[in-house]
Amino acid sequence: MKNSARVAEEQAALWADRRRHGEMDDAADEALRAWLAAAPERARLLEAQERLLADPALATASATLAAEAGRRRRAWRVRPLPLSPSLWAGGMLAAASVTLAVLIWPSQPALVEQRLEGTAGRSLQAALDDGSSVQLNGDSRVRTAFGPERRDVWLSGEGFFSVAKDARRPFSVITATHRITALGTRFNVDERSGGAVEVTVLEGRVEVVPLNHPERGQVLNAGGRLLSDGATARAGAIERLDPEVRAPDWTEGWIDADNMSLADLLIELKRRSPGLEAEFADPALSRRRISGRFAASRPQDVLTVVADMQDLTLRRDASGRLLIDR
Repeated sequence: MKNSARVAEEQAALWADRRRHGEMDDAADEALRAWLAAAPERARLLEAQERLLADPALATASATLAAEAGRRRRAWRVRPLPLSPSLWAGGMLAAASVTLAVLIWPSQPALVEQRLEGTAGRSLQAALDDGSSVQLNGDSRVRTAFGPERRDVWLSGEGFFSVAKDARRPFSVITATHRITALGTRFNVDERSGGAVEVTVLEGRVEVVPLNHPERGQVLNAGGRLLSDGATARAGAIERLDPEVRAPDWTEGWIDADNMSLADLLIELKRRSPGLEAEFADPALSRRRISGRFAASRPQDVLTVVADMQDLTLRRDASGRLLIDR
């Protein structure tokens, strides 16, 4: 078990990396503010990590790794990261130590990066560098960083992962608020509104750890589903899946809502529907809950049914956007 200081440094490294690569949305911004507010020293740790990423010596290290990765893995068309959080999460590295790393790293296996993106209305299935695979929902993105000691995947949206077994290198999916770690398994990670994540395990087992409260991590076994809140890091009861389930509902064109918020239902519809412009006239409506099975390919029909079930109305504003109103 890592001590709390090391965990805080790793978290600062992850936040600095997300900010550097422009991978922050409203939920991530909210989660970052909550993380910083939880302890006064976290702002200093984040600032230190961002200074490290901006250090000129790091650019030299990146160029060296790029050349090495190009020699080793030309066929993959991947790009090395400047540094993986597993290497620079220790925090206060001086420029001299980064420069020293340039002399050492070329003799080690290079860190490699892949970036994949599913556009709205279309999922994307791809092989990863380690032999694992991912199927991304629409409007979802991943960035991978695989090295000799760990395999990290940053996810924005929803992804279904089939993980190649490698006991020496844990496989972790990192969202704005959680880290989900597995060794060899098939599992789905769905970012929800407010920084919550829903994790579904079809094979093997995973550990779900809130970044703000790593002491509240939970192990989820095959056939289980867990919804973990982003703001409080509280996890709901583990639900058992139907034994017949072999893949997430979204991969088969459905949205299975089980007491789902209307905000999350709208997120799901927008992932599957390019050009869908719909909002809540009153943000309070987004917190209403609904259950049912909906065909994701017919978003306006779904919204019509939902409006009827919730005694709401659908109307278009002057710009043509659908508004969900009372």
